[in-house]
Amino acid sequence: MANDTTKPILRLIRLLGKDKLKVYLSFVFALFYSITQVAGPVLLGQSITVFAKGMTKVIKNNQPFPFNQLMFYIALCGGAYIFNWIFLLLQNYVLIDVTQKMVLRIRLEISEKMAKLPLSFYENHLYGDILSTLTNDVNVLSLNFRTFLIQIADAPIYLLMMIVVMFYRSPILAVVVILSVPVSALSSKLVLSKSQQYFDAQQKTLGELNGIVEENYTGFDVVKLFGHEEEDEAIFRETNRKLSKASEKALFRSYLLAPIVMLVGHIAHIAVLILGAFLTFLGKIPIGDVQTFLNFVNSISEPMQQIARLGSVYQSFIAAASRVFAFVDEEEEKDTSVEGVKAENMNVSFDNISFGYLKDKIVINNFSFDVKEGEHIAIVGPTGAGKTTLIKLLMRFYDVLKGQILLGNVPITDFNRDTLHELIGIVPQEIWFFQGTIADNLRLGREDATDEEIEVALEEVGADYFVDLLPGGINFVLAENGANISAGQRQLLAIARAFIANRSILVLDEATSCVDTQTERRLQDAMIKLMEGKTTFIIAHRLSTIVDADKILYLQDGDVKEHGTHEQLMKLRGLYRKMFDSQYT
Repeated sequence: MANDTTKPILRLIRLLGKDKLKVYLSFVFALFYSITQVAGPVLLGQSITVFAKGMTKVIKNNQPFPFNQLMFYIALCGGAYIFNWIFLLLQNYVLIDVTQKMVLRIRLEISEKMAKLPLSFYENHLYGDILSTLTNDVNVLSLNFRTFLIQIADAPIYLLMMIVVMFYRSPILAVVVILSVPVSALSSKLVLSKSQQYFDAQQKTLGELNGIVEENYTGFDVVKLFGHEEEDEAIFRETNRKLSKASEKALFRSYLLAPIVMLVGHIAHIAVLILGAFLTFLGKIPIGDVQTFLNFVNSISEPMQQIARLGSVYQSFIAAASRVFAFVDEEEEKDTSVEGVKAENMNVSFDNISFGYLKDKIVINNFSFDVKEGEHIAIVGPTGAGKTTLIKLLMRFYDVLKGQILLGNVPITDFNRDTLHELIGIVPQEIWFFQGTIADNLRLGREDATDEEIEVALEEVGADYFVDLLPGGINFVLAENGANISAGQRQLLAIARAFIANRSILVLDEATSCVDTQTERRLQDAMIKLMEGKTTFIIAHRLSTIVDADKILYLQDGDVKEHGTHEQLMKLRGLYRKMFDSQYT
């Protein structure tokens, strides 16, 4: 069974798909690269031997210098190095293409995964941590997987061919050079095995730090308002210190390897030089072979030094791959839909449902209520009563733990989530606008909405008065989350978006919470038009907005404590009446 280190690598290799053939082609280039890499030092040694012997003949025997033979070996040596460069270039070209396509597949897989994850995943994870996984960790894969493939292709072939040639030229010197390999390898294994835990900690802490930065940036006004700068700075400082310590430990243990490998290489260098000179003096090997073996000492230690330098990158690469695949493997929303199912009407029935974000902490408890098509139902109650949770259950952002919700006599679990969401329009309590024009943001409700329909919707909800004053009107570019318009204006645009969507069921979650009294009055007529003929759920703290609702539910601790019309509940003189009087008397 593959261990925790090899699992991500094997999975990445499977992601290569049909491009595995290109990887095999890169291995062919690696073979020829290794052949020319070994041939170069051998031919250089031969050139030196020919030159040395030629000069000896000239000096001692007054014979002509073997110029043609020397030029032949020099030409072969030069050709070997030129082809070595060409094969390295081809190998890198192929692997760049392969790895970039693999990373493209990973990003597409992540993008598809994001749409399939339940809302609970995003609510239980720091956005900064998720962002770190989707950007930083994927970039680490993109930058380093190609290097990994090059190493596993080049090193074994090159090492094997070098050993064969060395033993052919001089077994004694071959043993001296080869002895440096296990020493370097054992050092690599020892150091890298100890440093993996620190690279894992480094990536994890980096995600935490990104989460803190993201929260402090998006909530900057709240931080300033409550004077929480020093506390947040202290949290950032502590997390940053943890990241610095984790990085320091990881990099120090990884970089320990390079000096060790370098020291082993220097010792081997000295041994080859002394022993080679002695063997040359005895006539056992030609002088050029000493140069060849010195090159091989450099060559055999160079891959080990590359592995040493690769150690830190490799460790963080494994940690990044593990985090990316952990995200990809997160449990998706379960598809329980039944093909071809259709709602008979827009009646909504909550049938003895129970729900809790944690199974041991129930928020909605045995809740039952029936809503007829076209009815306007207001849901009120203290904070934490379960009002917004009911809407999340209706939208199937979460599934109930017990009971069922019916839409048109069909359990909503039988609907495809996309189909269900196409029936429901919502003005949420927390509004979000993307960077882009007002028109583009309003078309999220309906992509084929014309400019004329958008302008009509803005007029109906009373938002035309400020949109017409903006540069470009509906083509005015909103900043991220509409930061360049007021909170009340964002609320009006959200209502206009729901107006354009024109869904059969409407949810207004504190739809007028950010508008002033004058704007609220302007909205009332628009709301009546918006809700006409639609099954509507209105969540409100401002009770003046729901006095005309067909039914009002007063929720507390996940149960319906009171229900009826405004007049009925006022006469009851219960919890609703107490809340109403607290606002208006």
